[in-house]
Amino acid sequence: MLPIWTLLLLLVLCAAGVLGHNDSVVEPRIVGGTKANEGQFPHQISLRRRGSHTCGGSIISKDYVVTAAHCVKQGNNVAPANQLEIQAGSLLLSSGGVRVPVATVTVHPNYKGNGYDVAVLRLRDSLALNSNVAAIQLASDDPPNDANVDISGWGAISQRGPISNSLLYVQVKALSRETCQRRYLRQLPETTMCLLHPKDKGACYGDSGGPATYQGKLVGLASFVLGGCGRAAPDGYERVSKLRTWIAAKASL
Repeated sequence: MLPIWTLLLLLVLCAAGVLGHNDSVVEPRIVGGTKANEGQFPHQISLRRRGSHTCGGSIISKDYVVTAAHCVKQGNNVAPANQLEIQAGSLLLSSGGVRVPVATVTVHPNYKGNGYDVAVLRLRDSLALNSNVAAIQLASDDPPNDANVDISGWGAISQRGPISNSLLYVQVKALSRETCQRRYLRQLPETTMCLLHPKDKGACYGDSGGPATYQGKLVGLASFVLGGCGRAAPDGYERVSKLRTWIAAKASL
């Protein structure tokens, strides 16, 4: 398994394409999703670079959001904060909500493209929290095996299709690490969980860094998918349970 940041710049330019060092790993988006309702995912944000949607993320306080490291780091280069902003409080990419510039970008020091795929962004201005803009609590534990987990985002709706203007979500199943390693991914990073979905559902382009939630808490961050988008195989999400201490320290929680 290899990281998916290598062609992220192409996503910024065209919001489509296959990312990664080989054809088996591509960047996440929501395929086969349902339109979210107002206030259903108030923690969800769109991360913009030079104005264009590149990734998802989650509000964890009025001053901080969390996303995937590969959304802001390519090779040894971290995106300048002055190129980044978030949109929060709207179900639509094209309008509504608020836009807030990013002040600082902190990438996990252990991120080398395989695990530890997490970054904390400090906002230049504090968010005004309300029913549509809300912080989500970091989970201390992984969801139980076979539990239903919600994933959400504005990513593309098919393998080579456009990104979605409406926020979409889909339910996936938490897969045990043992089963995931035996059936799908022998070298599963310690910080990564597998979320299984049926064919024609799941994550892909434009959803990277976006949330996986269980019982109202943030349990995962979208990192990669196996095979083409919507393939009947797990998506890789970073485990908040393993990364929460670092996230909390960097976000002053």
